[in-house]
Amino acid sequence: MAVSSPELEPSQLAAILARKATEDAVALREFEGNPEIADSILGFHAQQAIEKWLKAVLAEKGVDFEYTHDLRRLIELIEGTDITFPLDTPKVVMFTEFAAPLRYEDLLDEEPLNRRAAVIVVSEVATWARGILESEHA
Repeated sequence: MAVSSPELEPSQLAAILARKATEDAVALREFEGNPEIADSILGFHAQQAIEKWLKAVLAEKGVDFEYTHDLRRLIELIEGTDITFPLDTPKVVMFTEFAAPLRYEDLLDEEPLNRRAAVIVVSEVATWARGILESEHA
């Protein structure tokens, strides 16, 4: 299912998604040093922040996107536009495993999350996405 909103302009939807992405990124940063918060929670916020940043870029470009947590698919949609995704795709895509539907599986308990690396990847995606969004309004 493609997502678009007849009541919102693309730039309005992009702004909402960017704000929500920032909220998830802040949670990730705040939780990073707390050992009582499970890696799956941090991974979830990393995945959500990345997903929302990617969708914000797509929305800004007026591209309908699917209701999906699949980061690879969202990057493919971006690369189908005039935008290049310059980041390490496998490093970004690996957060798909922390998406909401997968959070209940034991799969996430096998290998510890590199929390610092998660914060860095989310920060890199945010910087790239903000650059795209700001260039559209310059």
